Amino acid sequence: MLAASALTLWTAKLLRVKRGVGRARRYWSNPQGEPGGLLYVALGDSTAQGVGASRPERGYVGLVAQQMREQTHAAVQVVNLSRSGARIDDVLSDQLPRLAALRPDLVTVGIGGNDLLTYDPAAYVRQVSALTAALPPGTVVADAPYLMHGHWERDAERAADLLTRSAEGHGLVVVPLHDALRREGWSAMATQFAADFFHPNDRGHRVWAEAFWSGILQSPVATRLGPAPAHG
Repeated sequence: MLAASALTLWTAKLLRVKRGVGRARRYWSNPQGEPGGLLYVALGDSTAQGVGASRPERGYVGLVAQQMREQTHAAVQVVNLSRSGARIDDVLSDQLPRLAALRPDLVTVGIGGNDLLTYDPAAYVRQVSALTAALPPGTVVADAPYLMHGHWERDAERAADLLTRSAEGHGLVVVPLHDALRREGWSAMATQFAADFFHPNDRGHRVWAEAFWSGILQSPVATRLGPAPAHG
């Protein structure tokens, strides 16, 4: 009886994650926030969409935008060009052409998790080289998620290194997301993932947002953010 109840609860949570894909797509189909201040453009996959979070704005993109508002006391508008299921090639073919029409103060990129599911080292090198060459200087790019298990994690570690070297060679700001997630440890599987054990939940998205924020503070937009707020 207890096992059946647990399975029913997990199934309900899994359905919420799947429904969250459409909900996030609808939410980000229009710019969010306030025009006339800083413009933040996000590129990437379902993590940039906020899938796994209880609401799209509680994904890492929404959290970064909120941090920008709190830090600058300025209006921040978000144009989220990411798409669930996107791979690096999708950013190149679909998202970057849309970015070209905008004049953002900040661009973040979180992509590669889907590519790692069928990792091809030679193809990944070509794709990452094309991506990092096409992004505007100062773009804040996450290296690769931490996949924890077996050959998936070995592939992710190699991918993170490849992206870091290529991005730094093109004047991009690298977010060491892989190491940030690895430091959370194995307990994160129980506390930082949605029911599909792939997308971060609210707590996991906060970890992603903190990692991105550290990178943003090293980016050109940091000059407009002012001093970090005091704690304590």
